[in-house]
Amino acid sequence: MQTQISTKEKKMNQKAKSAIKAKTGTTSTERLQHFLADSFVLYMKTYAVHWNYQGPKFFAVHKLTEEQYTEMAKAIDELAERIRAKRDEAPFSLAKMLQTADLDELNHDGGRSDRSVRNLADSHQALSMEATKAIEELDDEDPYTVDMLTARVGAHDKAAWMLRSLLA
Repeated sequence: MQTQISTKEKKMNQKAKSAIKAKTGTTSTERLQHFLADSFVLYMKTYAVHWNYQGPKFFAVHKLTEEQYTEMAKAIDELAERIRAKRDEAPFSLAKMLQTADLDELNHDGGRSDRSVRNLADSHQALSMEATKAIEELDDEDPYTVDMLTARVGAHDKAAWMLRSLLA
């Protein structure tokens, strides 16, 4: 059943989007779509390391990446639902995700080495910085999205720290 949006709600939604876009050059939804795409790329890279890592740290890497992709799956779902709650469309194809994302796929060794684990740590740090920038831009205009992104900063900082500690 499709929900009808009143003309007043449409105008309010458009006014809010316009205010954010005027201040930052982008809307909070566009920020969320970009962050979601990067999160999805990191999610897949984490699975690649989980499946393919080889070496003496296998069990630790396997367990840690399982915890991380499980946590990210929930976060990705919440990000997509926030986009929908803002009456926009969540990405619907892998091609769209890759086109929107800044993070690169994991190509160099298929997730088999410490280099891939380091790549995951760097990717988590990049997402933390991306979320921090979005928080600064959206602070007054979209407090709920800011709260979501603040939680993601903490999650990505912790994930990067744990991965780097594993390699130490």
